[in-house]
Amino acid sequence: MSTKVGEATIRGKQVSFFTPPHDEPDFLWVDMEELARAFVPRRDVKRMVEIARKFAGGNARAYATARNEDRIATIVCHVMAQGFCGLVDHLAGYGEEEHGPAHTDYCFASADIEIKHGPKRGFEDIFAAFHNVGGPFMRGLKHDQDGGAA
Repeated sequence: MSTKVGEATIRGKQVSFFTPPHDEPDFLWVDMEELARAFVPRRDVKRMVEIARKFAGGNARAYATARNEDRIATIVCHVMAQGFCGLVDHLAGYGEEEHGPAHTDYCFASADIEIKHGPKRGFEDIFAAFHNVGGPFMRGLKHDQDGGAA
């Protein structure tokens, strides 16, 4: 069960962060709807959340849900949030090999939240989380089975 640990302001919008929905090493997870509101027009937010909910397909699920105040939020792992921000940057004209402002804004905010509200851990734990982003939610995806990183 994920619990909300804090909020960051990204592009003037509050974005909530949560404990991972599993017990393995991982980074904090993020409210996908709030993250989308920080970067896309309001009319596109629901569609972005639906895309995140359908990411894995089949019986796999690359998201979880958690209580965020008075609603049930769709939460995604750090790598899914980075991917979403990369898409925003790509659509804004940034190239494949460069990080645009959406990716940078999210990454700085998530790093601040990790420092303030994430588990206090040493380098070994950080490396374990880095190699396990999304934990069981991101394992077993078709891309991962083909030898690529999810």
